[in-house]
Amino acid sequence: MLRDRGGDIVTAAIAHLAHSTPPDMLLCSTDFNSYGPVSIAETTAQRKNGYLAAPVEPGLGVKPIYESLGEPVFDIKL
Repeated sequence: MLRDRGGDIVTAAIAHLAHSTPPDMLLCSTDFNSYGPVSIAETTAQRKNGYLAAPVEPGLGVKPIYESLGEPVFDIKL
């Protein structure tokens, strides 16, 4: 199902946001890639020993696995 996809990319975004938030203002963050059965990207944003680190690669630090994404919902041509 579509709702099961996106955890790897969302987790990387959450990790970046958490790392850019002052510690006294950060309540919590979570790793959504642990909840879904489908991996759509390779990322170093993984929970380890209860902690989540932001990827250090450019952008969000994810490499999409295009085969797992399926067909596009729509395509915009300019």
